[in-house]
Amino acid sequence: MRLKIGVLMIIFGVAFGIIFGSCGRKVKSFKQWKKEEKEAIDALIAKEGFEILNRYPANGVFGEKQFLKLDNECYLNVIDSGNGHRADSLKTVVLMRCSYIGISKNDTFSYSIFSNGNEPLEFIYGNMNEAKYRASQNTYSNGYLFLSPGVESALRYVGENAVIRMIIPFDNGQESKYPYGIGSAYQDIERIPMYLDKVRFVFDKY
Repeated sequence: MRLKIGVLMIIFGVAFGIIFGSCGRKVKSFKQWKKEEKEAIDALIAKEGFEILNRYPANGVFGEKQFLKLDNECYLNVIDSGNGHRADSLKTVVLMRCSYIGISKNDTFSYSIFSNGNEPLEFIYGNMNEAKYRASQNTYSNGYLFLSPGVESALRYVGENAVIRMIIPFDNGQESKYPYGIGSAYQDIERIPMYLDKVRFVFDKY
């Protein structure tokens, strides 16, 4: 019940802001949405004093405010890179927990699935597109909110028991080289970026 209430609060809150905030205005183009997204991400970076890196730190250690900009436009900060065991494509089952802070004008909510009562999200590494599609069928689920190719891409750099932070754009595949998008199904619909201020990966191989 708490899971459904939390998800509904986020979805209805963002929808309310978008619907009523857009009254009397023209429908936004994809480029306009992306412009607002960039402004939201730039504002977060400036507010928090994040340093954006173009290369992974040579010593493998990130400063608290250092984020690597990935080739898929996501931003990654590694808090703990894990125990050295890396995920195997199409073999490793990943269990993920995360917390989220809204950063766009129409999204001021925060939400966490670290608390009791929330099950970890599960996906097979290398098969996120299918996991995202399944999650899109249930808009009350945490998977609908958080499962994305963007968050999966962090596993190219970290291993089991890793803890990270990520900024993920909504890129829904429109006018993009990523046909399945980078963000979650929720991001695709609402067209908002997402700041995951804590993500933990645990592996369950089969």
